Amino acid sequence: MRLTRSPDRPPLGQWSSVVLICLLSAGLWFGWFGWDAEYQYDAATGEMTGPYEIWQGVAAFLCGVVVVGLAYRLLHFFVALLVIPASFTLAWVSTAAVMDSSGLWVVGAILVALGTTFGTAVMLGAAAAVEAIGNRQRTSVIPSE
Repeated sequence: MRLTRSPDRPPLGQWSSVVLICLLSAGLWFGWFGWDAEYQYDAATGEMTGPYEIWQGVAAFLCGVVVVGLAYRLLHFFVALLVIPASFTLAWVSTAAVMDSSGLWVVGAILVALGTTFGTAVMLGAAAAVEAIGNRQRTSVIPSE
């Protein structure tokens, strides 16, 4: 069973690529969101916001594009589609389940899993489209003699 796009990688190399993507995907949660659990109170409006700020979401998205791009280059499409959402969701669960006494973290986990799967599929699809366009342009260029 090949996990990576490279046909000549040994099994250990394939599994190391999967582990790398797992760690980077989980790192998206821990690096940008997992440490922030404080809500902010706006005294002027009387509203609670947070715990996450917009900059955290933008930074996580941009880093996620890099992680998905790397996963696209290293792993088969469906392996990447399985690994990225699963590891991000498990990272989310590791913090949410501890802080929630109501049990609603299960609903959140399902939503996080669905959202990350959809987002990963869109980004992997975009990477495939960019690669196809690049391949088409390379093959359509007639070499000059």
